[in-house]
Amino acid sequence: MPLILIDPTAEEDSEKKAGAARLGTLSGKRIGLLDNIKHNAEYLLAEVGEQLVRDYGCEVRMVRKKTYTKYAEPHVLAALEDCDAVVTAIGD
Repeated sequence: MPLILIDPTAEEDSEKKAGAARLGTLSGKRIGLLDNIKHNAEYLLAEVGEQLVRDYGCEVRMVRKKTYTKYAEPHVLAALEDCDAVVTAIGD
């Protein structure tokens, strides 16, 4: 049986993208919490959400992906569109 080698490296993305601008303040902002459904992510994000509400008066919205192995589905992204910022976490 021949040995097959697979190169796991991806092609370099030549198009550079700028990151989102930082918020000047968290006070009163609408923050999305994107749960990727990995073990304990929900609990970690819930704690972050509670602190954002308590310390900054934020409105928080928890949204769950269907699976952690794929990109967020269009309806998930649509649910986060009107958020000022989004926090995601891996809980394991």
